[in-house]
Amino acid sequence: MALERPIVPAPIRLGGYTFTDPLLSCNFSGAKIISEDQGMTSAIQRVIDEHKAAGDIEKASTYFTDLTTGSWSDTYENEKYYPSSLGKIPIMMAYYELADSSSTILGKQITYPIGSPDLNDAQQTKPEDAIVPGQTYSVEDLIGHMLKYSDNNAAELLYDNIDPDTIRNVYNDLGVPINDNPTLANMDFIIPQQIAMLFKVLYSGTFISHDFSEQALQLMSESSFTQGLVAGVPSSTVVSHKFGIVGITSGGVDMENELHDCGIVYAPNKPYLLCVMTRGGANLGDIENTIADISRTVYQREVSSK
Repeated sequence: MALERPIVPAPIRLGGYTFTDPLLSCNFSGAKIISEDQGMTSAIQRVIDEHKAAGDIEKASTYFTDLTTGSWSDTYENEKYYPSSLGKIPIMMAYYELADSSSTILGKQITYPIGSPDLNDAQQTKPEDAIVPGQTYSVEDLIGHMLKYSDNNAAELLYDNIDPDTIRNVYNDLGVPINDNPTLANMDFIIPQQIAMLFKVLYSGTFISHDFSEQALQLMSESSFTQGLVAGVPSSTVVSHKFGIVGITSGGVDMENELHDCGIVYAPNKPYLLCVMTRGGANLGDIENTIADISRTVYQREVSSK
């Protein structure tokens, strides 16, 4: 559930980075109450309701926050979803957290065994640049494939070569829920605000080092997926984001998809965080267009506001 009227202390930030704005301290004497941006919430809700009425989606939820002013918005915030490939972000964070104390972990070489099952095979949106069986990759290269191309095989290799508790600790430390045994009955368990926490700590450089936070967001700015948040903003706008998609089948028939896109939009002088999570029919293009319309609405309101 969204927090009501959060009290936000004035931040003191380091500056000097491109993708991050590292947090040094908070001036609690300058704290102020930030109310929900009801205008933004209403605008997003209208877009969602229009696409629901058109049959493009079954449901959608969003979380938005202006990273400069602290203004925020929650829309249909109690709806839950399956995170799918958004779960690749904590894997990356776990490795970068280790790299903060180990100079060798990112250079570790891992071979993708010949004969391994291709975990990308069932994906509707396949990686543009997938790792190749029989070849050896550094951890750093695998992180790049996982974030930029959402390569499931790269993610699996990374997961298999780290203590699972290291990844679990990322979830626990940030208060993000995890579901070890998802089924059709319990697969939806997370809300956009919880995913947004991952981007908040990367932007502020408060979980892993400033340099690794910067590196993570730069990699996600090179994502090959451009049909969601990116499609709703001008082509010159940088977006550091991660998408997730899962197809829901019954009796071997594709019934629905969940498609999510969450990240930081570097609008001119007004970076903001937007997380959109959706569920809809088998036509993936309709869901992509819904996310793009939400992204467009948020961008236009942000750049037009003072």
